[in-house]
Amino acid sequence: MPLSPSTQAPATDSLFVAQTRLFGHGEPLTVIDAGAHHGHTSIEYLDAFPNCRVIALEPAPENHAAAATALAPFGARAELLKLGLSDADGTADLLLTSHSGSHSLLPVGDVRFFDAPIEALPPERIATVTIDRLCADRGIATLDVLKMDIQGGELMALRGASGMLSRGAIRAVVLEVLFHELYRGAPTFWDLANHLRQQGYALQGIYDYRYQPGRPATLCWADAIFVSPDMAKLPK
Repeated sequence: MPLSPSTQAPATDSLFVAQTRLFGHGEPLTVIDAGAHHGHTSIEYLDAFPNCRVIALEPAPENHAAAATALAPFGARAELLKLGLSDADGTADLLLTSHSGSHSLLPVGDVRFFDAPIEALPPERIATVTIDRLCADRGIATLDVLKMDIQGGELMALRGASGMLSRGAIRAVVLEVLFHELYRGAPTFWDLANHLRQQGYALQGIYDYRYQPGRPATLCWADAIFVSPDMAKLPK
């Protein structure tokens, strides 16, 4: 049965626009932005939701410095941590690459799926934290948005959020999803979807598709939103 116009997603919907439909403009949201890069996505949240606070995580030194400059005008609404998300609190090697947005805890995989050539650089030892620990330390009982763009480390991070996920205490999980092994051993979309489905989370949508350069039949990665059981519950 065709959808009525009122229930169809707008033709121009994007990952961030979809989130502005999920949450009210004035809601006092708490957002974790993991893989904050230069802080641009954190700024989108801070601008779109004037009562939200963002905890941004960016472990790569140069990216962290750029994010610190970008987020400084927001004062206490933005907290920037030099940490990586994982399934354990401790340390790990961040495998740096020639592209500042492609650093990962996993080695680079099949480079044919990248938009441009990429080279491995010497690793950087970083501190890691779990979502459960981060939320416990800051007294966050309910996290409104967990946004992750951590280059194949998403399943490790979700395993480190087992307590929060089991309670449905993360309202929306917003993350990059891979359809091919851009990083060796990286989970695919289906791995992430199965993990979240086991916790009762539902797929809200897939956005911003990226295809292999020169081969439009090959979907490489996209962004997705999964919502908690309460968010997906239909009214009686």
